[in-house]
This record gives sequence, C-alpha cells and structure tokens, in this order.
Amino acid sequence: MTNARLIIFITCATLLTAPTTAADRIIQVEPGLWEYSHNLTIPGILAPSETAKTECITPEDAKQNLSDLLVKLTAGDAKCTVTDLKDTLNTVKFDLACRPELESMKITSSGKAAFKYSRTKISGSVSGMMQINQGKDIFLFGEGSAQRIGRCPG
Repeated sequence: MTNARLIIFITCATLLTAPTTAADRIIQVEPGLWEYSHNLTIPGILAPSETAKTECITPEDAKQNLSDLLVKLTAGDAKCTVTDLKDTLNTVKFDLACRPELESMKITSSGKAAFKYSRTKISGSVSGMMQINQGKDIFLFGEGSAQRIGRCPG
C-alpha cells in the first residue's frame, strides 16, 4: 500500500474508532482518485508547507479492517500510542503520544487530535508539545485533509 493510501486509511481508522467495536469494524471509503495534503508547523523550526498529492484508491484498498490499520498507526519508527478516543456522529477526538528515536536524538511528543469525516472527505488537526533530548517544550500544530476528486485515470 502506498503512503497516500496508508495516510487515508490510517486517518479513517483513527476517525472511525469506537473502543468497544474497534477490532471488528471495517473502514470503507469511496474508491477513486483522492487528493490529500498535510502540513506541520513547529515555530522557529519548521514552517508550514502544503503540497497536494493525488493517489488512486482501488475498490480492494477502499475497504480495510480497523484493527490492521491501528497496528500500522502505532507501529514503526514513530512509536505512537492513541488513547482517550471519543467518537461522535462524524468527529473523532483522541490523544496521541509518540517517542521516535532518530540517530542521536530522542524526541517525545504528545497532543490532541480531532478529525471530521465522511466517505469522500476527511479533515483534521493535531496540536501539542514536543521535546528534543529532554529539552524545552516546543509547540507544534498540524492539519491535513483528503478528498475524493473523481475517477482514477486510465
């Protein structure tokens, strides 16, 4: 699965999680051409930059098991955990903590995320603090969106 598909489905997985039914839920978006963008702002370190990209989502990739998607979200180099999930009609809020290790740097971050979703559109934001090598707290803010824009070419 490409990065775009993983971003769309991880976002959907995070968005549609309900604590009592998380393992059994199937996440489905509309197959087709999706456009997605995201940016992260860390004042004094990283300025916002947003470049839209597109990716085709096949009918097979449009339907995913939530438990598999959550494993992808919490696994890997970022070493993230998701807690305190709150799912309402079309909005999900949760706490996110990550502890990646990059070369000689130890980074810790924690924050809150919120997303709104439908089968053809997703938007969300995250805000929180991070520390590099147990230094001073640094504020961060990110936002992203994905939407189905039509049929896949060809």
